[in-house]
Amino acid sequence: MKKAIALLLVIATLFSFAACKNTDTPGDEPTNPSSQETLPPETETETETETNAQPTDLDLLALIDEIYKVQPLDFEVFNSEIDLSDTDSLAYYTGLTAAAGIKSAAVSEGAMSTMPYSLVLVQLEDTADAEEVGAEIIKGIDPWKWICVEAEDVKLVANGDLLMLIMTPAEATQTSADFIAAFTEVRGEPAFELTK
Repeated sequence: MKKAIALLLVIATLFSFAACKNTDTPGDEPTNPSSQETLPPETETETETETNAQPTDLDLLALIDEIYKVQPLDFEVFNSEIDLSDTDSLAYYTGLTAAAGIKSAAVSEGAMSTMPYSLVLVQLEDTADAEEVGAEIIKGIDPWKWICVEAEDVKLVANGDLLMLIMTPAEATQTSADFIAAFTEVRGEPAFELTK
């Protein structure tokens, strides 16, 4: 009796394996050449959906590091993510009064409060909002936010859903143009540039 049950289990397993092996999975080539003509229309729709997909979340701190690999700094900085729910912090670093349309943001600033340097990356929810949000940042950012010193070289560039605000002092050996060149190498040619 035990042998009969074991034999039945082996046969059932083989049939299950054969059934699984014949099941097509998405992306498999059709086994019958004539079935190529009858592929479901969803195949084209899936490709279009992937093309129109929203941008993925970026690791902004890693992007800051990449920019600094291209344009090394000659001073100490601290890098951190910006808490979008903290309106004071958001305004201080980005000049924005609300985080509507912002996916994430990160900042890199001089370790000493007397160094008027700031590099801010902002990822948007929608690429179409780049110029509007960029204009709000340039209008709202305070170049005098440091104690007794001012960032006199203030620019903003954008590529896709990513904005970069760069502020440096006038006498800096590394200017906004240097960081924009690094941004361009890391992210691609900016769609536009704004100056304060």
